[in-house]
Amino acid sequence: KPITDIADDIGISAKTVRKHLDRMMENRLASFSIQWMPHKNNFVTVFHIILNEGTDMNSTLKHINEKYSQNIAYCLNYSNIPNLITLHTWAKNTQDAQKIQEELHTEGFKDVIPHIFIDAKWFDCWVDQLLRTK
Repeated sequence: KPITDIADDIGISAKTVRKHLDRMMENRLASFSIQWMPHKNNFVTVFHIILNEGTDMNSTLKHINEKYSQNIAYCLNYSNIPNLITLHTWAKNTQDAQKIQEELHTEGFKDVIPHIFIDAKWFDCWVDQLLRTK
């Protein structure tokens, strides 16, 4: 929705809306997302990649993003699980997903564990309920 429409809806200037949105984004108080369902048309696999001790996380993430860019939805690492990367991929079919898995196994990681998405559900949270009451 355009900022000008939001400003008109709540009766303030577009500049004020932009200022508040910027502040909310900086403080991670606003999240703009869609309920994306790639598994409806493609084959989605999340690979849990377990790294060997002492592996440089940044260079590994860079390598994965460069090598598998055409199949990556997103790639995450976690501060509370230091040797784990979750690589969220999609492929046209099971054969293409299998090729990604086989290639990952040649990378020298401690382990590569595939998780295949068959379905996904989106659930409302308190934010959705709050928006419906406004």
